Amino acid sequence: MKVLIVGAGAVGLLLACLLEEAGAAVQILAHQKQQARIINEQGIIKDGHRHNVPAIADWAEIPADAFVLLAVKYDALDGLVPALKRYAPYNPVVFLQNGMLHLRLAEQLPHEDIAAASVEHGALKISGNEVRHTGNGTVKWALLKGRQQKFLPFTKLEGFQSEWHEDADRLLFRKVLLNGIINPLTAITALKNGELVTNPYAFELMQRVYAELDRAFPEIKTLLPFEEVTALCKATSENTSSMLMDRQAGRKMELDTIVLYLLERSPIELPLLKAFYQLLKSIEV
Repeated sequence: MKVLIVGAGAVGLLLACLLEEAGAAVQILAHQKQQARIINEQGIIKDGHRHNVPAIADWAEIPADAFVLLAVKYDALDGLVPALKRYAPYNPVVFLQNGMLHLRLAEQLPHEDIAAASVEHGALKISGNEVRHTGNGTVKWALLKGRQQKFLPFTKLEGFQSEWHEDADRLLFRKVLLNGIINPLTAITALKNGELVTNPYAFELMQRVYAELDRAFPEIKTLLPFEEVTALCKATSENTSSMLMDRQAGRKMELDTIVLYLLERSPIELPLLKAFYQLLKSIEV
């Protein structure tokens, strides 16, 4: 199977390596020609091991029969739509973004087969062609539009931990809840994921955020038990959350797609989460 990954950030680089290890024919589409050149010359380095994944920087080079995995942030999606329509009109498309705002965009695309995936691996980008796998996890898939069987080959790749889910809203909302608990806390405290469990003050805050979300969304008890939150923190203990990395790099954080989404979807006030949102927004300005 052919896979084209759009975006050579931490998730894009890691998925390129994991899929290549599983036997897929992978290409990666980099935003800059220089990054594509470095990847072609030096490969992608994951945990010290080289993976020879071809890189391109031109949408016109996309294979017509490749799965297109969109591994860019939500804010970059609008800029990709014209290229998707022009150069990959018949390719199956997979959205990998945090949050759920991208579902509206997926509905507007003319493509026949569209899926979403939740990546629960930890990844840290070291350089333009190097990534560290900071936490082993699973990639969970769900159909947004079209034929489920089109995407099932991902769940059959040997060594590629993958699950299929029937309810996309449930799958993605679980990830929003998870990110809403972990990411703002790490961005405020500058702690790694694992430290949210080992630091007693951070752990108490995490419990309070979970309790607040439980009052708003009682389904969280079955959708995302607190034990699963702590287990994921431990499994990705050395991972620096994407929101913290964005803050440290002076980039725009994914506050609206995660935290604001929860605030707007909630039937009740979420004072603690709202305070986190306002605090991080004040830092971002």
